[in-house]
Amino acid sequence: MTAHRLATAFALAALFAGGARAGVLDVPPEGSCTPRPLQWQSDGTPAPQDVIPPAFHAGQRIEMKDTPRLRGWLPDEVWDRRDMFFFEGMDLEVGPCYRRFPVPAYFGDATAENAGHASVDADGNLAGFTGEGLPFALDAFDETRSDAGARLAWDYRYRYQAAGFRGDFRITSITKGGRSQEDFSGSFFFFPLHGVPGGDEGDGKERFAAGGSFHAPEVARGLAWRQYQMKAVESDYKTSDEVFVYLPDERKVRRAPPQNAEGVYVPSFTRARSVGNIGMTLPNGVGNDIGNPAISASEPLRKGFVGLVIRPNAYAWTIAGARDVIAPANVSASGYPPEPSRNFGPSGLSLASDRWDIRRAVQLDGVRKVPDGVIARVSLWIDALTLQPLYWVSRQSNGAVVEVGIFAHRWSADDSRSARWKGNGDGFGVMLPVAQSFTVAGEGGGWRRETYAVASDPPSAEQAKDFLSVQGLQRKGH
Repeated sequence: MTAHRLATAFALAALFAGGARAGVLDVPPEGSCTPRPLQWQSDGTPAPQDVIPPAFHAGQRIEMKDTPRLRGWLPDEVWDRRDMFFFEGMDLEVGPCYRRFPVPAYFGDATAENAGHASVDADGNLAGFTGEGLPFALDAFDETRSDAGARLAWDYRYRYQAAGFRGDFRITSITKGGRSQEDFSGSFFFFPLHGVPGGDEGDGKERFAAGGSFHAPEVARGLAWRQYQMKAVESDYKTSDEVFVYLPDERKVRRAPPQNAEGVYVPSFTRARSVGNIGMTLPNGVGNDIGNPAISASEPLRKGFVGLVIRPNAYAWTIAGARDVIAPANVSASGYPPEPSRNFGPSGLSLASDRWDIRRAVQLDGVRKVPDGVIARVSLWIDALTLQPLYWVSRQSNGAVVEVGIFAHRWSADDSRSARWKGNGDGFGVMLPVAQSFTVAGEGGGWRRETYAVASDPPSAEQAKDFLSVQGLQRKGH
């Protein structure tokens, strides 16, 4: 046992011996910055003493030379990759400690009405959920239950997301330690079909519709797609999403192969021959097509929106505990499309020049029942107050790290230009998923997604009709 694990074991033994302890979802009062991070336990933060100042205070600036102070406030996997996620010249501003971000009343009311109706079976499947509010109220959450991990994972899946998100995106694929970067841009939408005032519930069989189209570069331009996730996924994670992709080279819409990989679908960036996962280059430099390019182009790509939507019943979940972290939970800086030239450091993966808040995070560890490619298990760090994702770590079955990701959000209510409606207003709103940055093992880098100008209010009737239709995909490709 390592010294770190040994110290943890003694700390946990002391805490449990002390009797009463706080739950993993208990968060210190707003503004109460702590002298040290809570780590690897489900206990409340020790009361600060007058002689011990807070570790950070709101408005404080952290430069590269100060990053050793962040150790303990970041997941170990992020700290180990600090040369990718932080850089000389960054300007990191410490935000508020444990700030509250209230959701609208209709969502809280729906959660209260769900009390006693939703349940999780022995396989982690969800039953009795209407699609409105959270399946399990956080104020009555019992972490001692054997299914507590699965329940929290389902709450994460159905956390408040307003009427979804829509806008322009840019995904930057990064290799060679940041020396090679290629941008792919387009538009996208994620549209929940239940529990949203003014929403469209379609035929009642789907939980969400999503889609988009690539505008650039030429190798991807014209690819457009639609994804529909069935309600049946809640009782069987192997249920396939309905996915349709418009392939410009063929000038037709194709149904994609069965899709039961989790998440928001993005097709391969590629079309035609010898690009990406469609073909290969032989040692003599001659391109060689492999397989059917149409099928390859409709294969899901694990970049862009990883972790924003999961299939909870595809995993066996446990709650590893609560930790205090610093994370870009409510950022103030911008990026694409308003500021396409923002500096993300030499690696291209740093979100550090921004505001990072002090948050209480719950670590959910999930072991996949059937690996998703090479991904066999994940650690998902979610905010104990908002349930928004903060960090993501995925591993192979042998424990080797595959992905390490950071999520950045912005609270809609802070933006006076954000549309005011029943789901967003003064003092309540939604966390907008404005960016993600992921390192990927074996790629010499990873990828970054920017969506800094997204709308979350209900789409117009015409937009909703378009989101639910496959017929318009061909028009999207032109």
